[in-house]
Amino acid sequence: MQSVLQLRPSPRTYHPRRPHRKSRAGCLVCKQRRVKCDEEKPSCHRCQKLGFDCSYEPETKGKDSVSVFLASPPDSKAYCMSVDTVTKKINEILQLDSKSGPLPVVQALQHFHHGLTNPALGPTGAQSAMQAKIIQLGFNSPFLLHTIIAASTSHIRHLASDGRVYTFTETYHWQQAITQYSREVTTISPKNTDSLISACVLLTIRSFSLDEYDPLSSFVFSDDIASLSWLTLQGGLRHLIMATAQWKAGSMWWEVFVKSHDETMDLFEDDRPGRVAIHLGLADLCGIDDMTTAKTNPYHAPARILTGLLSLERGVRSFASYTGWMGRLLPEFFARLMQKDPPALVLLSWWLGLMYGTDMYWVETRARSEITAITWYLGEGWDEFMKFPTECIEDYENACIPS
Repeated sequence: MQSVLQLRPSPRTYHPRRPHRKSRAGCLVCKQRRVKCDEEKPSCHRCQKLGFDCSYEPETKGKDSVSVFLASPPDSKAYCMSVDTVTKKINEILQLDSKSGPLPVVQALQHFHHGLTNPALGPTGAQSAMQAKIIQLGFNSPFLLHTIIAASTSHIRHLASDGRVYTFTETYHWQQAITQYSREVTTISPKNTDSLISACVLLTIRSFSLDEYDPLSSFVFSDDIASLSWLTLQGGLRHLIMATAQWKAGSMWWEVFVKSHDETMDLFEDDRPGRVAIHLGLADLCGIDDMTTAKTNPYHAPARILTGLLSLERGVRSFASYTGWMGRLLPEFFARLMQKDPPALVLLSWWLGLMYGTDMYWVETRARSEITAITWYLGEGWDEFMKFPTECIEDYENACIPS
């Protein structure tokens, strides 16, 4: 007797899908990272685990007064209704005299959000959204709020026919910003990472800017190392980014930095020895041969990076790449600058020529003054090397003249 065993698939059991509730009231960090939040308060479990500062949007049906203030034109009804609340918040955060009225600090915030064009911080694509986020951070970080007001007032003064009326406000807030930032940066954590980076970006703008064209005030005519602080301070942002890299997942700045790094990686990570990918004239000037490395010659990396920058599209689109050059300069290069070593001066002048063409209001005067000073200092015999930065200025200024 034979028996036959037939194997048949068992009937599929239907399991109803577990009900899923979307996290619509999640914390701000989880929303920014686009992950589900368990909405635990005062701190959700994700933020507790990662060490982030967990905060939630105000539980109101409408936007808070700061958001309304930022999104409204200065002459609108919504703006007028929110300005008193915003002024009160500013006075409380910065401990200002409540009788001083809404201006000029409210004007400065509104200008920072809507008026920083020309451009002021970089390409205009995502500038407005980033500026709004920075202002929101400022209402939780007094040192950043001071920095925002100071930077914006500086731009207003630059545009005004008589900027002297803004000088006192600008000076006061810069002093407060620098003092409070110096204290805050001694303790870096996930809670203050974005505020510190935001303030650092604005403070480097302040250190670079020069109010009046004055070549004789250049570092090339001084032995005081502080005369080069406008350049040395730019390296602070790179160190801050490195110090906060462990919290990059929760930072609003990280996407900006990653994009910039991806676009310039070939320029900044090329450590091959020799003259490859280096402008031949600069290689000869800097004494770079086929065996030279960044360790044996302080000009090797700056010359190679600068050569790469020369190949990029001129103007504001390459601004982020240009500024990366500052952060890559090492102490030995700065020492050569203070020694007035001609190769160092030429490299700096070429880079300043590229920066001049970005149309940044805070770059133009400094770049033109320093290029002129270097030309004067080097004197005859260096005309061929100083031709490039001089032509950068001439080409840009000719392009700005209406035909």
